Amino acid sequence: MPEKAGKEERVRASIEKMVTKYAERSLYFLNPDEVVVETIVAGLVRNKMKYGYAYCPCRGVNEITEEDKENICPCQTHKEEIARQGTCECGLFASKDYLQTKSKHRTRPR
Repeated sequence: MPEKAGKEERVRASIEKMVTKYAERSLYFLNPDEVVVETIVAGLVRNKMKYGYAYCPCRGVNEITEEDKENICPCQTHKEEIARQGTCECGLFASKDYLQTKSKHRTRPR
């Protein structure tokens, strides 16, 4: 059991590094909602452990590599989705406009 936990932690670290690096070198940002990011990262880790690839957890996996490869994070449709709705389908990556809109709508504690 400790061996599996160790592997899972290594996979988690790798996924976290991948999504952070992608956000740093692209036009997109990680969602400011840490719960969303943690949930999606957990799904990416689960899929990497189960299927061998970090498939986007908001999409189904058919276990047909040629079909599924489009859904390896960041998936092929994420740019289109971000342009249309401010985030990719799962909400991991967001546009600058989305972040600015979210920060304007946050309420301050009293």
